[in-house]
Amino acid sequence: MSNGYIIYEGPSLIDNKPIVAIATIDSSNKKTGAMVQTWILRSDIDPVTASRTGEDYSICGNCPHRGVASDKDTGQALDRTCYVNLIFAPNNIYKSYKRGIYKHATTHKELRAIGLLRGVRLGSYGDPLAINRSIWDSLTSSAEYVTAYTHQANTMPESIMTSADNLEQAESAWDKSERTFRVISSIDKLVKGKEILCPASDEYKELYNKPKRTCATCKLCGGASVKGKSVAIVAHGTSKRKAKELVE
Repeated sequence: MSNGYIIYEGPSLIDNKPIVAIATIDSSNKKTGAMVQTWILRSDIDPVTASRTGEDYSICGNCPHRGVASDKDTGQALDRTCYVNLIFAPNNIYKSYKRGIYKHATTHKELRAIGLLRGVRLGSYGDPLAINRSIWDSLTSSAEYVTAYTHQANTMPESIMTSADNLEQAESAWDKSERTFRVISSIDKLVKGKEILCPASDEYKELYNKPKRTCATCKLCGGASVKGKSVAIVAHGTSKRKAKELVE
């Protein structure tokens, strides 16, 4: 099996501009553990440029962590608070895609084989609702478990977590029986009885006096199909200060 496959190439369901979705098999991500990772990218613009120019809307939609488009010639969007570092995995995968090293896998049988008995992460970068649901259904049809998040109107709440950036958004989702993944500024913002801290976070270890877990061992972020509390995480990553200001 190849280490990466093009599972979709075509228009974004968000704005009809050209995007590509690539599934990679081997993952060295210490937070998630071994999972199939999926990367949703503009197929015609590298991730850093797409961020800077605002063209990442095609794959991120209305996510507030995208930042503000800049008129500079280099770099990413201004005040970007997304935890994904574009110059690493997304940019490297885009370059590999442009070099033509990834095979296409588009039939149900091919997609099913990629996810077979594996954990699958929908949207390691990019919003899974940017592409057709049928692709995800095939990819995860025989998966061991799925993790996924969206900032769009959640049309797959049974398998995708609703991303929330404040309590009002979370409560609105809870009223619709959706499970949320919420960024909070500090532990004391956690809604007890409704939310649990992300077990992969340092704060989880601190609050519950338990060892951290990877996504591969936790498996909580599978939407309403998972019976459990919603998940919250304290703002983290290279832009955590700005992220904390966003969710206050």
